[in-house]
Amino acid sequence: MMKYQYSLTVLFLASVVHGLNDWSKACLDGECSYDLPSTDGSVSGTLKIWGSPNAISDITPAAGWTILGCDSNALSQDIRLVCETDDPDSGCNHLLQNSAVGKIVRLPENCGGSAFARVSRSWVHEDQTIPSSIAARIVRRANAQPEVRGLALDTDFSKVDPSQAGNVSIAIQGATIPGANGNLTITAPNASRRRSRLSRRGLFDFVEDAFDKFNSFDESITKSLPPIDVNKKFPLLDQKVSCGAFDASVKADINTAAHALVTVGIATTGTIIPPKLDEFGLYASLNADLDGTLTLSGSASGAIDSGAQTLFQVGIPGLDFPGILSIGPTFKIIGQAKADLDINIDMTVDLSYKVDGAKLFFPASKGHPSGGGFKPRETPLKLSLSPSFASKGTLEAHVIPTLDFGISALGGIAEATVSLDLDASAQMTLSLDAKATGSATVAREIGSSSIEPPTKRAKVSTAGSASVNGCIDIGAALNVNAGADGSFFGLFNKSTKVNLFSKSFDLFKKCLGASTDSASKRRGIASSSAFARRSTGLRGRALSCPADNSGANLISVVDTILTGLGA
Repeated sequence: MMKYQYSLTVLFLASVVHGLNDWSKACLDGECSYDLPSTDGSVSGTLKIWGSPNAISDITPAAGWTILGCDSNALSQDIRLVCETDDPDSGCNHLLQNSAVGKIVRLPENCGGSAFARVSRSWVHEDQTIPSSIAARIVRRANAQPEVRGLALDTDFSKVDPSQAGNVSIAIQGATIPGANGNLTITAPNASRRRSRLSRRGLFDFVEDAFDKFNSFDESITKSLPPIDVNKKFPLLDQKVSCGAFDASVKADINTAAHALVTVGIATTGTIIPPKLDEFGLYASLNADLDGTLTLSGSASGAIDSGAQTLFQVGIPGLDFPGILSIGPTFKIIGQAKADLDINIDMTVDLSYKVDGAKLFFPASKGHPSGGGFKPRETPLKLSLSPSFASKGTLEAHVIPTLDFGISALGGIAEATVSLDLDASAQMTLSLDAKATGSATVAREIGSSSIEPPTKRAKVSTAGSASVNGCIDIGAALNVNAGADGSFFGLFNKSTKVNLFSKSFDLFKKCLGASTDSASKRRGIASSSAFARRSTGLRGRALSCPADNSGANLISVVDTILTGLGA
């Protein structure tokens, strides 16, 4: 059994029949299919190639060949093989007619890491020994020793000259949805069109038709797939500076919890000779509960940036036709925290969303818009600050669940990664004055069903002898976008973007103490949802000891659960 590293269900119909392997029929007429082997009944898959009969051949037993030695995993190797009959009408002669060199051959499942390979060299092998178990069944009309031949095989399809036997076309289509074998269709072109690729319109219809099928899969099946689960606390920042009798610090952690179900589909067609894809479509669906809780404690002054950090990463089922097309999906959680503070602070904010039926069609499809349901959950929010101290601090944090689809095609001549980022962010801006009139706290409010903006429901009370005097602005945003990191046969590049959802939410806006509550009098309140994907490593202004040393005397200014944010 050929050893593929995959779990993607690739589904295929050619003409009016299922594209199942028929190992009793040799590929001698210019058309050949290969189905990924299935061991559990839920994994299947097919790619199809077609072209001139002089461009495609077969070295399986159906064509009369017996392979005497082969590495089941190698993409490049020399093999020995012998024809089991000297019948001039056998399939063995098809390989050797007009030279075997440059032909694409189908391999048996126990030979080679790829379903198809290029013949780079053909010769009469110097080792003519044949095992007795094989020799006993070889049918000969004469008593002559059968000739053992050698073939050098690889997947370097770019070295085949198309002028030798014309172009060879390829099509692949599939999805990670068990039991959907009859739902996807590829119709092979008429024989008169096999020597040329499909028309541009036909290619467009091919991918759009696949998108139709992907979009109609029964969601009860997709929700039964193995989920991705993570629940772990990750450190983002932990920097200290000695201030004599004490150490000042800035520390940030993110506790992430995710439960996600991911489905992947692929449709592509083009030519294997010369190696080029003319149409490509990637489909992904996502249902998930995503939660990221940021905890920040700061007692030092300075600006610091954790950089974008991969907190969690796991591979998920993908598609692998080695040497031809590989789609390797990865689920990641990326985190980043930025702070520019000069005040003692403790803050906890929850970035929690439910994703229902999110669908990505990449590149963008006119007939199938990307999108889905993205709904914020209740948001616990706590903030404590030093009283009687002037500050203009800022904070920005990102928790970004990401699906990366690494794509390698046709011997690696084109590679790219398509990424779907769900960037959940929070931003805080402080503009505080140093005045003492009374202690300001925000009453806790839980479970409100009102759709009124949460900032209007926050209740401020004052008591005591110190105050937080000034304005506080805390916001959140969710931006869901897909893009690529490189060019892929000119079908997409770094500028190709697909937006699924973008929205900002006001979590808390208030001017406290002696300052007026009027938003027009808030100073320096701003928010940003920009995220630098390539940002890595700590940087920023060096930490210094704070002017305010009253870290033990923080007072609560926000302690609430915000609801009714809407989607």
